[in-house]
Amino acid sequence: MIHLGLESMTAVTVAGLMVVAIWLVALKKRPAYPQALQEGWQSYIRQGMLSGAKLAPFFIAIGYFSNAFDGSPVALALSKVVGPNLSHLSWGLLFVIPVAIVLLALLGIHPLVSITLLGQVLLTSQVTIPTLAIALVLNVGGALSYLVSPFEGAIVLISDLADVPPTTVAIKYNGWFGLWFLLLSTVVIYFFTN
Repeated sequence: MIHLGLESMTAVTVAGLMVVAIWLVALKKRPAYPQALQEGWQSYIRQGMLSGAKLAPFFIAIGYFSNAFDGSPVALALSKVVGPNLSHLSWGLLFVIPVAIVLLALLGIHPLVSITLLGQVLLTSQVTIPTLAIALVLNVGGALSYLVSPFEGAIVLISDLADVPPTTVAIKYNGWFGLWFLLLSTVVIYFFTN
């Protein structure tokens, strides 16, 4: 993507606005465009934007938690104990980190919390792989935990609609895809960052 001299977040925002503009122009050719646009905008204001505000305290709490954890004795102890042991794994961390995030998600710890904790511990320890690889593999672990955790909201919704237990959706339906996603992502991150 061409950044046009913009910072990364600004470039992403501009790209998003361009996609919205293209969709609006494409939808304008439809006969029911004005009414559909007005209904969609009102629906977004009532349901999308206002319901998204409910999540704001959660993200603020995660930010406070990560800042508090960063300088805590627990973080220092984890870095001293876990760091040297992780440095022996080297590129094996590309597989271990996502599995650890998934296991924490299966225990009921939200992926954003585990990513924050593991990220801070890994970045302050003496691991030999690049920080870009760590960041990418943390994202893979988060995506994978959303895919195979029976506590995830989408999994619970799908299991309710399909009238099966959440573990069936998470493990039986998404398990093989999750395994292939993990393996392919690990290989791609290894070759991309090595």
